[in-house]
Amino acid sequence: MMTSVYNDADLLSVYKQRKKTLGVFWAVTLVYAAFCIAWLIYHISLPYGSSMDILPKIMVYVVTALYVIFIFPFMGIRFSRVNRYYKALVNFSEGLKSEEKNYFYCFEKHSLQKDNIDVTYCVFESWSKKRKEWMDREVYFDVEKPLPDFGSGDHVLYVTQSNFILQYDVLERGVFEFEEVDDEEEYEELSEKAAEETEQRLSETVDSEETKTAEETENE
Repeated sequence: MMTSVYNDADLLSVYKQRKKTLGVFWAVTLVYAAFCIAWLIYHISLPYGSSMDILPKIMVYVVTALYVIFIFPFMGIRFSRVNRYYKALVNFSEGLKSEEKNYFYCFEKHSLQKDNIDVTYCVFESWSKKRKEWMDREVYFDVEKPLPDFGSGDHVLYVTQSNFILQYDVLERGVFEFEEVDDEEEYEELSEKAAEETEQRLSETVDSEETKTAEETENE
């Protein structure tokens, strides 16, 4: 059975946060607008050349500075983050998804944000039919969610959207054994050795087929 990373409760929760954040923004903005209008009315009501004329200007300047100091970080950081996370969850729900089966290798933590979501890398080993070799397949996992119970060599079925894991299922435990390489030189030696062995097997296969063809020709 597939395990879902996100559910309807996650979308509802971030929707409420977004709505609450917008509510605070509009409430503060309305109070600021009412404050400015009140001082404008007071300014208009003053007689020409009144010594109190400077007071409305000072009050409006001070409150405007406080409003800007509050709004920029509040909307630029808090609301922006909540809004992008909300859009990401909506996209996860409605976007096109892909399904893959690969062998899990390890988790890698990076100081990285994808679609404004802090992520951990899930590294899988995937066989490339085109290149005829194993390749790293890196997908994202939301750090705010508990990491899946993946072990090295597990055969995992997972569903992604925008390269985020949305669902997963461990098909088999520890069925693939990885060879640990200490350094780059050892890795190159192993790669060269593997290439030589492959070429040797291919050569033996070709020689065997040529010998068999020659024998069949002689028999005829």
